[in-house]
Amino acid sequence: MNQPKDDRGVWIRTALLIVLVVAASAALWYWHEPLWEFFENQDRIKAWIAGFGPWAPLISIALNAAQVLAAPIPGQIIGIANGAMYGLWMGTLYSMVGLVVGRSLAMLLGRWFGRQLVERLVDQEKLASWDGIAQRRGPLFFFLIFLLPFLPDDLVCFLVGLSPLPILRMSVLSALGGLPGVFVSCWVGANMTNLPWWAWIPLIIGAAGLGWAFWRYESRLETAMVGLVERLSPKRPQADE
Repeated sequence: MNQPKDDRGVWIRTALLIVLVVAASAALWYWHEPLWEFFENQDRIKAWIAGFGPWAPLISIALNAAQVLAAPIPGQIIGIANGAMYGLWMGTLYSMVGLVVGRSLAMLLGRWFGRQLVERLVDQEKLASWDGIAQRRGPLFFFLIFLLPFLPDDLVCFLVGLSPLPILRMSVLSALGGLPGVFVSCWVGANMTNLPWWAWIPLIIGAAGLGWAFWRYESRLETAMVGLVERLSPKRPQADE
């Protein structure tokens, strides 16, 4: 009975996404000269950031940590911004510090305050689903979750806290698993001025298309990736519990 209404909702959201992409592309076309004059000069960007004083890197780290706990800003956007502002290596460093702090804090919150708090911070239905998936899984399982795309790695940090796994070791594994994605995001930011302004239009459209595909088929992508991770990582033996 509700299927036609659901279909209308999908088409409405798709149309809104198309409108946003067209609007962003038109804005980039119209304002490309002043924007490019600013972003093509790395020294100018660094001078602008320097205006924030010594707090600028701390703000970046805090935002990256916060996105793990509450996801106010996607981590990839922060990584791109850090790459543009600080260059590839320092941008990666700041992004990784924020990521490790946020993930470690999520694990510690789960360990200290238990399920009652975790259920308030994350979606309960998804938490219950992942409880069954992650039950009796070892470090390799969680490392692959941190490494591979289309998986809720932030939620998994809370599950680590609810498990008997050592948090220090899991924090190191989460850092290793998250490093490739952070490095790529910072590389894009650090090299963004090497692309002509018009090249960003298909990139924006492509990114929006991928975002729509992930939103539309999120459950299918997640199921496929979970199946792969489960095949690659054995369960912990009963004696380890």
